[in-house]
Amino acid sequence: MTLTAPATLISHALDQLAELGYTIIDDFIPAADVVALRSQAKALQDEGLMHQAAIGHDMHQQVVRRIRGDATYWLDDDGNTAEQAQYLASMHALQQELNRDFFLALVEFECHFAIYRPGAVYLRHLDQFIGQQERQISAVLYLNEHWQPDDGGELRLYLDNGAVPDHVDILPLGGRLVLFMSGRFYHEVLAARRERFSLTGWFRTRSQAL
Repeated sequence: MTLTAPATLISHALDQLAELGYTIIDDFIPAADVVALRSQAKALQDEGLMHQAAIGHDMHQQVVRRIRGDATYWLDDDGNTAEQAQYLASMHALQQELNRDFFLALVEFECHFAIYRPGAVYLRHLDQFIGQQERQISAVLYLNEHWQPDDGGELRLYLDNGAVPDHVDILPLGGRLVLFMSGRFYHEVLAARRERFSLTGWFRTRSQAL
């Protein structure tokens, strides 16, 4: 498995991830794949296969749109299309790089399409559930077309190092991959003026549950 992004770009991004706990990789996949993946997400939405996301875990899940407003569709392990399969292969290759550099013993990558309608948000949260640390690194690939600052929809990462300001806002530009430590950064999705498309996923370690 190989990465589509240049090796020097990946190396720099992983150095930044080690230093800051998060990193941004622009043009992680070809522009044509961004278009195809967005079209596939839209088709799933049109077919009624995207489901309103819930908050909570296991038996305690509930839909609360004012807290989390996206609709999701989980990808199969191998993907259902050539573009999905290529993206998953790239992420598995990235997983190998992460294991080599960070010694995390990552064993899998899971992800879903996410669509936020205009005005939808996901309020401040952490990607690890209480007592469960399998999710180690969060990965968000944006699939939006010609996104502008006025469109909103930023990913807001809350910094934990006493920095001023205490957060960084990341614009969801098409082809941009954001990686951050799942158990370290509280974050939220700000409201957008347009539909907002992404592939959101997590690199995971093996469950320690008995």
